[in-house]
This record gives sequence, structure tokens and C-alpha cells, in this order.
Amino acid sequence: MRYILLLLLALAVSIALIVFPNIADQALRVEAFGWIFETRQGAFIVALLALLLLLWLLRSFISMLFAGPGMAWRSLRLGSRKRRENKLRDALAQWLDGRGNVNARALKRCRGVLPDWAIDMLQTMIVPAAELPLPAEDQDPLITALAARVATDPQAQNPADTATRKAHLEAWLHVHPGAPLAASRLVDIAEEEGDLLEFINRLEGDWKQGRRSADVVKPRLVRACLKLAGQSPEQSMAFLRKAYRLLPDDPKVLLAYGNGLLDSGDVKTVQRLWNGYLEQHSNDRIARAFLKIQRDDPIRVYRKLERKTASALNPAQRWLRAELAHAAKLDGLAFEQMQTLADDCGSAAAWDSLGHWHEELGDFEKAAGCYRQALEKHAVR
Repeated sequence: MRYILLLLLALAVSIALIVFPNIADQALRVEAFGWIFETRQGAFIVALLALLLLLWLLRSFISMLFAGPGMAWRSLRLGSRKRRENKLRDALAQWLDGRGNVNARALKRCRGVLPDWAIDMLQTMIVPAAELPLPAEDQDPLITALAARVATDPQAQNPADTATRKAHLEAWLHVHPGAPLAASRLVDIAEEEGDLLEFINRLEGDWKQGRRSADVVKPRLVRACLKLAGQSPEQSMAFLRKAYRLLPDDPKVLLAYGNGLLDSGDVKTVQRLWNGYLEQHSNDRIARAFLKIQRDDPIRVYRKLERKTASALNPAQRWLRAELAHAAKLDGLAFEQMQTLADDCGSAAAWDSLGHWHEELGDFEKAAGCYRQALEKHAVR
């Protein structure tokens, strides 16, 4: 570093002499021991810098000469041992933290270096994951990071317990703050511990940092939000809304979110959400849930569906239309539409509804036949 500063200083002086030629041309007179030396300032400064450079080269040459030809050659070719050791440490830290592959060129420049800490690293690598001790306070950061990586490896045959692996990862992040691989593995630890709030926060952090894709993150976040909604009734709607924002077209999420809205009395929003979903997708669970909230006024929704042809409706909508007709006491239309759906699409839900209707009428033989058809369709699915 000091050599770079000296070079920068020499460069600055040279530029100053070029920019201000009047200063460089001024006469300089030196009297000492009866000698008189006269020259120009610019030439004197340049000669002084050249003399310093010559002294540095002479000093380096003498050091190499006493160190031996082999050491001189390695120093000239690869640089100092300390610098090569630092490059090796940086390359290994990059690999441990999961910041990308090690630069092959950097390792090539580090050839011939094997410090004491490298022996410790090799010894750490051969210890089974479950037997690695927790790091000491004065332990080398590279050893701490390597031990944590080995101890928390998902492919380890005999992994340590969850608390030990978490302690390793926290020590890793302490010595290498922001290590991507350590942060990602802490996400899985939080999920194992059942700390869903911590899991959500860490997983979202991983997502924002670009370490995980949306396709991987969203389903896991949704599962955690649905679990939290069931565990915390007072905050259930907040978690259900979050799940709905993440996956608005997931039927399980839409069903849970709709039931949460029903508990709060917002029936109109639920009707709009479930009806809009059924217009785009065929889902029997959503159709059954939507039917339950239309029992009080089935004829209104039935008329909207009746205006459309059967080809314009998906199987879930056709099943819903027949059920609404049955709820509105339009039994003739209901049986005809449901039987057509059962014959055309082989719908298990349609055969099941027909079985219930025949059972209500006391025709148990037909009901049994319909239930048998429903079981066969379910088995095929």
C-alpha cells in the first residue's frame, strides 16, 4: 500500500511540474561543505524521485539475493506469501458463503500456499456433521463458517439436532454477516422449529434478495399463512389476506379466505370472489361452498346461469346450476341437467347429487346405482 501512495505522489508532482512550467524552470542553488550546486527545480525533483526508485530497487534486489533464487522467483512470479494467503482466504470465503464458484485463476495464484489454518479447515471437513462442536469465541472465522456449513448440510447422513444447527448458522452469520447460504438455511430451521412468523420473515427476506424464486417461495408462504390463520383466530384475516395476495387463484386459499370473510359477515365479497373464480375455473369444492351461501335465494343465481348454454359453462357451473334448480324446487329441470352432466362428463359430483336426490324421494335402488357410479368415478380420478 505504501508503494502505491509513493507512486501516486510522484505522479502528482510530475503533473504539477507539467501544469506549472514556471515553477519547474526556477533556479535552485544548494551550498554545502564548500560545494555549490545549481540546477532547475523541476530537474532536481525528478532526479530525487529517480534516486528513491533506484534505492527501492536496490533494496528489493538485495533482499531477494539473500532469500535465495527460488524465493526471488516465486516473489516475482506470484507475489508475496501474505498476499497469496489472503487471496486463498477470500476464495474459500466466497465458496463457503455460497456467493458463487471459486475463481480458478485466484486459486492458481495461491498455489504453493498451505498455512496452518488450512490444516484446521481440512480437519473440520472430515468430522461428521453431528459431531462438530460449537465454535469458540476466538476461533478463526473461516473455520466457524466451514463447520456451520458442514453441520447444516441438508444431505448429511446423521445431522445434528435443530438447536445445534441453528447455533452453528447464527455463529456463521456473526463472522460472515449476510452470508446467503447461511441465511437460506436458517429459513428451513425456522420451519422445523414451527416458528412460522420467523419463517415467513426470513423466507420473504430470501425472496427479496433474489436467492429464491417466486414459484418456490409463494406456496411455502401460503402454507405458513394458512397455519397461522388457524392458530391465531384474532389475526386470522390478516394472514388470510396475505395468502390471498400471494396466490389469488389457488382454490384452497380462496376457500379459506372466503370462509374468513363469511365469519366477519362480508357475504357479498365472498359471492363475488367465488362466482368470479367459477367463471374461470371448474372446482367442485368452490362450487359446493358457493351453493351453501345461495340457499336463501337460489332462483336469482339460477336464472343467471340458465341464460348461458351448457357449452358456455364448465362442469362445476353446470353442477351448481342443477343444484340451484333443485333448491328452487324445479325438480324436473334439476334432474335433467344433472343427469346430462353425469352422462356427458362422467362427473362424480353429479352422480353423488343424483344419489342424494333419489334417496330423498325414497328410490333407494336408483340411489345405490348413482352412488356406485360416483365411487367408480372417484376411483378413476
